[in-house]
Amino acid sequence: MKVGIVFHKNPLAPQSSIDLIRLQAISSGLIRKGIETEVLAPVQHESVMEGAIPVRPLHHIVKGHYDVIKTCYHFSIELIQNYEGPVVSRIVRVVDSRLPERDEKWRERLMRCQQRISQRSSVLVLNNPENQRRWQRFHGRSLPVVLVPTGCPMQIPQPRKNPYDEKERAILFLGSLAAPRMISMLNTLAARMDEARIHVIGLNKVHWYGAKEVGNLHPAIVRHGEILEEDIWDYIYHADMGLALATGPHAFDNDLSKICNYLRGGLPILSEAPVINNDLIHQTGLGKIFRFGDIEDLIANATSLLENPPAPERRNAAMAFMAAEHSWERRVEVYEHLFNNLCGSVLRQTACKD
Repeated sequence: MKVGIVFHKNPLAPQSSIDLIRLQAISSGLIRKGIETEVLAPVQHESVMEGAIPVRPLHHIVKGHYDVIKTCYHFSIELIQNYEGPVVSRIVRVVDSRLPERDEKWRERLMRCQQRISQRSSVLVLNNPENQRRWQRFHGRSLPVVLVPTGCPMQIPQPRKNPYDEKERAILFLGSLAAPRMISMLNTLAARMDEARIHVIGLNKVHWYGAKEVGNLHPAIVRHGEILEEDIWDYIYHADMGLALATGPHAFDNDLSKICNYLRGGLPILSEAPVINNDLIHQTGLGKIFRFGDIEDLIANATSLLENPPAPERRNAAMAFMAAEHSWERRVEVYEHLFNNLCGSVLRQTACKD
């Protein structure tokens, strides 16, 4: 079996964002399973990603003789050209004519992509049941849906040097800033909490979602920009608390990969109520959840979590649970089963026609 994974951005950039981390983890995992896998992207020349993953220009979609094509995001469906075989489409959230509000800039294009997916794809992959319900409400039930949540590494580096000032306690915000309210919440927290310093790893992307004013982070917040995945673990290991903020009030738009990484590193989490991954916090008991938009509840729970952190035994149990149940390897197993079923179905249909 030969699988082509269509990625709409440069896959050879440094692995500092979740989209590239996921791409590498899924692709290399499939290769380890013995499935010939290549990444197809808008690159000029053939190359190789980390993990010995071949990268081909987009014209290989037609001439590469793939048994199945998998897309990664909405816009990837625009790139499959004249490929006629099975297509597995993955999207993060289902967009409608009104929500999410932050997608207004791209709404028409995103909805065209969803219509194309509903007409062309063989299977749709979503992260969670909330988006499955939205898809079926707007596009019906004719397209099969498979749920493949985000994951985390089964193996992570050993702790190294503490990257923080050892005289200060550290609250870590990992990931992109994707809505102005996130900046407002962080700034208020930074202004009112003397117990710990906030550290942000990731980019301020609110302008990408159409915000008229990007907004500046409070001077007390330490901004680290994007960092390679192998180095991020030191910030997770040595922080006192991980922070997860919602982009808005709707659960379907708040599937946060940072939750998996925090828990995999044994970091207690303070998360906002609409975050859909909060069930993992409940399951592990490693953190607290505060009411949506309630800065007083945020501050009270942050103070409580800093003063009464979970026991080391609970942290270790959470780390083991995430490695066993939510690793990228477990996600690859779902794709392996899905691809085998799709290719087997195509072969059976071809044999019947012959």
